[in-house]
Amino acid sequence: MNKLFKLNYSLYIGIICVSVLLFLCIFGPMMASHSLTETLETQYTDGKVISPPMEPFETVDYPLGTDKWGYDLLSMILHGIRYTVFIALAITLIKMIVGTVLGLYIGQWKRTPSWMVAFENAWSYVPLFLILYFFMRPINFNSQLETSTLLGYFIVIASIISIPSIVSSVRLKTVELNKSVYIEAAKALGASKNRLIWRHIFPQLKETILVMFILEIVYVITIMGQLALVNIFVGGTLRRFDPLIYLSVTKELSGLVGQARLNIYGNTHILIVPLIVLLFTTISFSLLANGLKNRFQSNYARTPWIRIGQVPRMKPVRKKFGEKRKLWPPRGESLAILALFLVFIGAGTYVYLTKDSDVGVKNYSKAAYDIHLAMDENGLFDTEATIQVKNKSEDDWDELVFYFIPNVFTEGHSFDSVKGNATVKVKEIEVNGEKADYSLKKDTLKIPLVDNMKGKSKHTVKVAYEFTPPEQGVRFSKEKDNYYLAQWYPMLATYQNGKWNKEDYSDGVETYHVGFSDYKVTYKLPEGYSFISSAEKDPKPEANEGSVKIKKIRDFFIAVTKDMDIHEATANDGVKIRLFTKNDHDKNIDESLKLAKDALSFYQEKIGAYPHKQLDIILDNGPFMEYPGIVTINPYIQDSNFYRLSIVHEIAHQYFYGVVANDQYNEGWVDEGITEFATSLYFYIAENQWEGQAFATPKYRMEWIREAGLGRQYSNVPVHELKDTGYIYGQPAVELLKMMKSKYQLKGDDVKEVSMQFLSDYYHHFMYKEVDTSEFIRFTKDYFLVPSGYFNGWLNK
Repeated sequence: MNKLFKLNYSLYIGIICVSVLLFLCIFGPMMASHSLTETLETQYTDGKVISPPMEPFETVDYPLGTDKWGYDLLSMILHGIRYTVFIALAITLIKMIVGTVLGLYIGQWKRTPSWMVAFENAWSYVPLFLILYFFMRPINFNSQLETSTLLGYFIVIASIISIPSIVSSVRLKTVELNKSVYIEAAKALGASKNRLIWRHIFPQLKETILVMFILEIVYVITIMGQLALVNIFVGGTLRRFDPLIYLSVTKELSGLVGQARLNIYGNTHILIVPLIVLLFTTISFSLLANGLKNRFQSNYARTPWIRIGQVPRMKPVRKKFGEKRKLWPPRGESLAILALFLVFIGAGTYVYLTKDSDVGVKNYSKAAYDIHLAMDENGLFDTEATIQVKNKSEDDWDELVFYFIPNVFTEGHSFDSVKGNATVKVKEIEVNGEKADYSLKKDTLKIPLVDNMKGKSKHTVKVAYEFTPPEQGVRFSKEKDNYYLAQWYPMLATYQNGKWNKEDYSDGVETYHVGFSDYKVTYKLPEGYSFISSAEKDPKPEANEGSVKIKKIRDFFIAVTKDMDIHEATANDGVKIRLFTKNDHDKNIDESLKLAKDALSFYQEKIGAYPHKQLDIILDNGPFMEYPGIVTINPYIQDSNFYRLSIVHEIAHQYFYGVVANDQYNEGWVDEGITEFATSLYFYIAENQWEGQAFATPKYRMEWIREAGLGRQYSNVPVHELKDTGYIYGQPAVELLKMMKSKYQLKGDDVKEVSMQFLSDYYHHFMYKEVDTSEFIRFTKDYFLVPSGYFNGWLNK
């Protein structure tokens, strides 16, 4: 028990607390569940009105509550704590280095000038925060300077005015040490001034300087708190009128306390929460300094076994002369420090890897496909799809739901755009090796489960079937000798909000909604046919059987073609572009291939890396359509401008649809509208067209809507409510352009560059995630610092 009383608790607790602070400084913003511009808006939920300010612990979304404007206190603290700690560290480091060096050398003077002593004495009575106040006040309120400039200015001024006190302390200690016998001996032996300072005096002061360094951190934080009381917040103060309020730009802890101090008589949590964190910060460094002081005093106690005067409580840690220190295996304190370091690294790695876990809309179903496909001479495809289905939710599933789109084109279908009929014959369906019942209505395949599929479990589903595509179909089609297989296999629907998110097929715009999946496809074709697919690398055109695979794509497209010419080009990063075509149209192949190369290279440079190793372009009769790694273009249309526009548009879809996903039935604008915007930007920037020409297509769509008298409609409406496709294509592109033109100066000097940077940041933020209207608004609000109501003209949220 006596050993427990002799532990240096101040040191151990201080190390742990400071480690926690440093962890929050590094990883805090990644852990924040809300951005600094995201607010809690008044809402009615479960019979309760939820509105700011939210008290702590009322909801898991705002564990520490919100301020009066709905900003999350925890998120502000996690973003701001790094400013408090790192600024204090920077100021302390500068003044300690400069002050220590000056103090050591001045302490070597034979006589200290009286004016210096007088200055030191006078300076010790000057409240330094007043000096900082007068320096910062003219530039800190609603400053036109960058936050980084204001921070640098504060660090420099605070460091300079603090140096004299450090010089004085180190000088006095150096003067005392100069009186020591060993210093006199070193002088007598001819030691130089530099040797006396760095080999004799500094080693005796290093522990004292370390303790002083940590205490000075506390002192700097105290000064920042004093400044906050007069509304000088480090990094800038936003002053708002009617009512008059002061807000911290950086959200550093002292600023949060300062801006909330008027809440002492109401909504006190707004003040108390950041105040507790600020006190924890100062206490942590104070404990560490006190613990180190205890350790050093006990280590240098000459006779701890003789009770004379003050007896150190801690057991001294002494090194035995000539003993070699073993680094492994670690024991005692070394083992504890190693464990703390491993916890720090492990927790940091976890936070970094999961920092985007709350980004995007969650889908709790996952599928991996292994499909065998054989085609006979009559165009009949014999198929066996083995699908590994994973339940990622906590729910128990009593059925599995798939899209089975070929079935909607069978005889008796109602789609006027489809000239022929498909045939579909389901031969057998198994679940985990056992024959299963099923129902197939329109494009919905449902498989009841005998035993519920428990949360976090897997099932293996095998579907054996035959099909033929319809003549001149939509996406799923036979065009003369060529077969285009889009959505030709059972596609697992998404599971969201506790239900299967499956809507009926429509031949206008895409209506299927699936997640990212891995594919392996084995095929066998008749002689003379070529296999083109979404796979990373297709076999040579003359190979009529083989196996291909690809990971993390939304759907797998196959084209089975005959007698088509191949033209190739290479875009940036060695991405191969292959163009497949016949010679029975009037479109210039070389120009088409060059346009595709220029567009893809432009998006690679301006938005991000192309997600595949090759891009295939198929020119044939049918729709203009995008699939992962493949686009289909109709060269038989007369409108050459629309032909060129469509090539660029479908290539842009490789980013916004292929990588950034969305619910195409309920949120079709997310890929089509942003792709239309990206397409117009290509012609605006890469081909240097004037704005009216580059954005002519989306503006024409909106003009047609006005002339047709269709009135106003939000872009984020489901397909069955859509009055015209212009609302999901043209309206978002036009509105995004308006936003860029009014807000681009927040991010740069050129509207074109800022527009492309916005698309790039949006793309990288949501890579392989699903975006809906709420996620888009959340990102864009934070990006351009606009309120939610900014989008009310065209988005219903």
